[in-house]
Formats: sequence, structure tokens, C-alpha cells
Amino acid sequence: MKLKAIIATALALSFVPAAGQQRTAPPPEPKGKGTPQQQEEVVTVTTNLVQVDVVVTDKEDKPVTDLLPEDFEVFEGKKRQQITNFSFIATGGAAAGASTASSSPAGVKATAVPPAPIRPEQVRRTVAIVVDDLGLSFESVGYVQKALRKFVEEQMQPGDQVAIIRTSGDTGALQQITSDRRQLQAAIENVRWNPAGRGGLSPFQQATDQKESLGVNENSDDNPMRGIRKSQEFMDQMERERGDIYAVGTFNTLGFVINGLKELPGRKSIIFISESFRLFSSQGRNLTLMQLLRRLTDQANLASTVIYTLDASGLQDQNLNASDKVAGTGYLFDKRILTSGTVSPGAGAGPAGRPSSPQLGVQRADLGAQAEVDSVAAFRRLDALASQREQQTFESQSVLSFLAQQTGGLFARNRNDLSGGLQRMMNDQSGYYLIGYRPEQQPIDPATGQRRFHDITVKVGRPGLRVRARAGYYGLTDESGRPARRTREEQLAAALVSPFNAGGVGLRLTSLFGSEEGKGSFLRSLLHIEARDLTFSDESDGGHNAAIDLIAVNFGDNGRVIDQFSHTHTISLRGDAYQQALQNGLVFNFDFPVKEAGAYQMRVAVRDSASARVGSARQFVEVPDVSKNYLALSGLIVKGLTPSVVKTAPGDGLPAGTQAAGAVAAADDPQADPAVRRLRQGMMLDYRYAIYNAQLDPATNRPQLTTQMRLFRDGKEVFTGRVLPFDPGKQTDMKRLGAGGRLRLGSELIPGDYFLQIMVTDALTKGKNRTATQWIDFEIVN
Repeated sequence: MKLKAIIATALALSFVPAAGQQRTAPPPEPKGKGTPQQQEEVVTVTTNLVQVDVVVTDKEDKPVTDLLPEDFEVFEGKKRQQITNFSFIATGGAAAGASTASSSPAGVKATAVPPAPIRPEQVRRTVAIVVDDLGLSFESVGYVQKALRKFVEEQMQPGDQVAIIRTSGDTGALQQITSDRRQLQAAIENVRWNPAGRGGLSPFQQATDQKESLGVNENSDDNPMRGIRKSQEFMDQMERERGDIYAVGTFNTLGFVINGLKELPGRKSIIFISESFRLFSSQGRNLTLMQLLRRLTDQANLASTVIYTLDASGLQDQNLNASDKVAGTGYLFDKRILTSGTVSPGAGAGPAGRPSSPQLGVQRADLGAQAEVDSVAAFRRLDALASQREQQTFESQSVLSFLAQQTGGLFARNRNDLSGGLQRMMNDQSGYYLIGYRPEQQPIDPATGQRRFHDITVKVGRPGLRVRARAGYYGLTDESGRPARRTREEQLAAALVSPFNAGGVGLRLTSLFGSEEGKGSFLRSLLHIEARDLTFSDESDGGHNAAIDLIAVNFGDNGRVIDQFSHTHTISLRGDAYQQALQNGLVFNFDFPVKEAGAYQMRVAVRDSASARVGSARQFVEVPDVSKNYLALSGLIVKGLTPSVVKTAPGDGLPAGTQAAGAVAAADDPQADPAVRRLRQGMMLDYRYAIYNAQLDPATNRPQLTTQMRLFRDGKEVFTGRVLPFDPGKQTDMKRLGAGGRLRLGSELIPGDYFLQIMVTDALTKGKNRTATQWIDFEIVN
């Protein structure tokens, strides 16, 4: 793919000409008090310091926050340790954060306000919700989706970074760690039942391999169920093996998520939503799963990651019901009598094969005895079935219980209110004690030269409290504690994986949806690079050269890589162009074709070859399906204009009859261009976009559209424009209408991050598709 690098002052965009509105925004409401920042505490295990994160709750599961160091006892093995470090880290507020939504006109669905980019020091909690769609039953998936939607809409708080990851998804799914509720809702829509996984239609599958011993030799030729049982056992064994394969895939996904969280600051958590795992079979314990479990818990403890587990199967009803079939033969028939009630040949049969009267009496006696035996057998089967269900429930939950217990998390089971289980886990993460001590034992076993496991036990002297901490840790050598040197490819990959933008090279990414006839849908990306962060070499001919490695990846909402390219580029500048680049930066632009509608995430990483500094940026984009003839909007192109360059001149391609008609859309300040969008007070904010699939009035062959713009800061609406009728002017392509407008930024607007929202409503369309909206962020600077 060909890239074009241009200086920001020369950036030119050509989506469509625009019609629009020009308004002046009033000052916003005074800014409230900021949220306290997270303390820079990190759960660590080093060669000379162990810091253990401990959660203490009362009998009602409410966090206890007023304990002192003398209230705790910490044991490594059986030896009590002296506490050298102690603090309480508050990570969440008392009340759940509700989704902030814009106020919308009647009949228009409210839309959540996109959050401002979050910085590492602002993160309070990092939570990866791993949905085991390889193991969820069809019946449970709907309940899981409902609980996740409630979590995103009501339980997330400011400062929460969340990912929703499916175990069947590709590795790019980890890119979904975000505070943007829109992106999380898109991920929830991809949580579906996987028929190829190990989950059935219902979480309450009847056991098919129960056996009862009634004193009958099951291998006897006299047992008519022998062939059926052998066939069923073979099918059960195949099903167990298939389930084991998918369980390995589930644990591999968990391991990948843990590795991704390892590099993040502070205490992290995984909420693992799944159903049953088979740890035991007719051959005994599943050693493969046991080894994977131990490896996962070791990884989690080294990465300071707590695993919470939620059994999605709900309340386990172990009672018997009408569908349980326990009737059957006790196999005590006379050998001459078959289950059909006929008599075998040569047994004194009468005419037409019917038994004679004496034989009939014998048969009735035998049948009476058989009924009594069958009744006893049925009750034995009832007892065996109830006992087996209880054992299966225990075994199916043991994996989820083990993961939580070994990493200091909670296991929520036997509850139909899944959202309540999620809320309990988030409440549990509202704060924790960080307790440190200096270990006396060597981290390496002198006999084997291998790292060894150190058991940890934490106790609290105050009665009536519950304490949860990690079960232990593996010691680190000095060598393993040092960060490994990374290759160029590893540096770029790490920058793409991280949920935070790397700041070694300053980047700003703007990805916009668009559609053109003959070209289809596409994402156009504008990448602004701070040239001051690049290393330029002075050439003998007076030029200045810098080499960069650039990689761009477009991820789908399921974490799958849709498209990507990498490019090594040499930037050569001379004279004034070099000085302007240092002052205003550089802009790269590139397009990615998009074949399917959905949610996408564009991620870009840039590495300065000389200094090895790396920068990264990302943006979430929703792409509508234009082919379905629904109302849709392109991405917004925003730039700032100073009043001195706003002139009127006819014939510039803009529709007539609008307040912005004849405006010259040229920015005189490179920082106010569409790739940067740093505007100053008093500027005109110029925005352009395209309207797709507007319905036409049969009488006039014209659309009946209205437009409205809004301005948000810190999630609060600070300006609402009037609802204005849209005039397409002389435009002829009614499927792709150019629109836009202007907003004068009042001098009272305080510097900070803002969002511009555009809403377009089609009066000729009914239902939920009558309104389309788009957002874009910009900044007001001094």
C-alpha cells in the first residue's frame, strides 16, 4: 500500500462539499472537582521484596478499609514475616457509574458519550472479562449477554479499563481494552453460542454414563443392554476427548490475556465466565487440565492478576424430574422368556405360539417377581442418579473454584442473577491492602537450581472478617527480573497490544468512515506524527533525513485482523519544509477497504529507527451497512478557521441558501487541521460530512432531513444547536449528500477536550433507522 507523507500545513481532504449551520457556543458549566488519581502502587514480587494484595470483607461482603499493620499476620510457609510495607489502595467509588448519555429528541434513542482518552495514571481498575463461548451452553448465552450489557451501562466507573474477550476469538481481541462503552457493546453483540464448542443446548445435561451395580454381570450375554451401553460409552469417551481439546483452547486464551495484562500498571483482574469442566473421567484425573490450571495460576500471580470466576449455568437444580427415566429390567427373567413376553420355541407353546394355561401361570408368577426386582432397581437408580448429579456438580465447579482460590478472587455460583455476581466482583475490587515483606528464603532451590513455590497465608486478628490473598508465588532470579531486550518487531507488536498509547513518538490518529460509488466503504486514516520526536540526520547536500517503521492494523470487533500493512519510510526534508515539520509535525494518510459492516479498531505504531523510540495510537470506528439503504453518516472532518480567512465567494461548490454558503474551507493554522484539531478560542469550528441513503419525497424528489449539532465536555452537554432543515442545494446525487456547518468557539470556552456530535433525522423514515449520528473529538488550547 502506498503511503503519502505531507506536512500538516498542506493537508487536503475531499470527502464531499458541505451544506451546514453556523452558531456561537455559550460557555460550559464550571468544571467540577476531579476524580482522585490512583496511587502508583504495583503488586510486585522481586528478589528482595514481596508485596501481597489482600482483600478483607465483613460478613455481608462489604470491604473493610480501616485496618492497621498490626491487625495482619503474614506467613510464608509456617514462618511469620515482618511487615515492612503497608498501604490501602482505593480503586473504585462506592456507587456504580452509570452510562452517560446525551439527551435526545423524542423518539430518538440516546447515545453514550465517547470518553476522552484515558492516561495510565488515571486508570483505577483494569478488568478483562473472558467469556468462554467454547464452553457456554445455548441457554446460558442470552443470560450472559444481558448481564454484560447491564455491567457496561450501569456498573462501570470512571477510570475503569475493560475488555470483553471470547475464548474463540483471535488474539487481536485483547485490543478491546477500553473505557469506551460503545466499543464494549459492540463486543457483547459477538458473544454467541458456539455449536462447535463443548457446551450443549442446556447447562443441565443429563448424565449419560451413570451405572448402577445390581449384582448382574454387565458383560454377560444375558444382558440385553450390553450393546447399547458399549456404544454409549464409546460416544461418551469421544465427547470427553472433544471437550478436553476445547478446554485447552479456553485455558490458552486465558494465558494470552494474562500475558497481555502483565505489562499494565497496578492490580489487574480477569472475570472468567464459563460453565463446567471435566476434571475426571473413567480413566481418572485429567492430568493435562491440571497442569494447565497450575500454569495459569502461576502466570496470574506473577502478573499481579486476580481471577474471578462466574458459573453461568445458574442455580443448579439437583432434584429429580419427570424427564429422568429410571425404569428398566433387573435382568432376572426366566431365560426362556424374552422381554416381548413370548415363549421361546420348545417351551411348551400352544396353538399359534401362545403358552398353554399351566405355562401362562408360570409366566405370570415370573413377571410378578420381575416387577418386584425392577422396582428395587428403579429406586437404586434414583439414588445413584441423585448422588451422581451431586458429584458432577462438584467436579464441574472445581476448576472455576480453584482458579479463584489460588489467585485471591471470588467464585460466584448457584445464582441466576449473573449481573449481581458481576456487581459483587466489582465491589470486591473497590480497594485492597498492599502488604510487603522481605523474604528470608532464597528464591532458587539450591538443590535443583529451579524456582520454587512459596506458600503465603494472611490472617486478620479482628473477629468476624474474611480475608482473601494469593496462595503463594514463585521466586524470581536477578536475571529473570531484568526486562529482556526487544527486537524491532517485538517493540512494534508490544505497542500495538498495549491498551495505552505509547508516547515515545507523539502520534494522533483520526480514522473516518466513508463510502464512494464504485469504491465501496472504506476507512480513511490521518496519522499526525510529532517530527520533534524523530531523529533527523544532517546530510551533506543540506537535507535532513529520518527513518521510521510504521505498522497499521485494522481489527474487527471479534479481535480478528481484517487488514494490515507495515512500511519502512525515509523522510527527506529541506529548508523551510524541515523547520515547518519540526514545528507542526507530519501527516500520513492511508485507506483501508471495508467489505462488511461492523465495529472496527484501527491501531498504528511508529518506531524511530535511530533512537528505537516507539509511539502508538488507536481509534474505534463503527461502519454502517450502506447497502441496506439505511440512513447513515460518514466520519466528521473538523478543522479550525480564523475569522480573517472566512470569506464569501459564489461558485465554490457549496449548496446555496445556507449560512455557510461560499465559505472557503482552508485552515491557516496547521494545528487546527483535521489530523490534529487543536483549536483556539475565537476560531470557527468547520465540520463536513456525508449523508447516505436519505429517502426522497415522491412528489418533490427531495429529502426531508433535519440536522442538529451538540458539544460535550467531560461527558456533559455544554451546547445544543437548533434543529435545522437540511437544504441539499444543487446537489444531484441524493444517495450521497454533502453536509456541514460552522460553530464559533466562544472566548469563554475553557481549554480542554471536547466532543462534537452531529445528528441527522429523516422524516420520511419510520422506526429506529430514522436518525443517524456521528462523533469526533477536538481540543481547545490557549
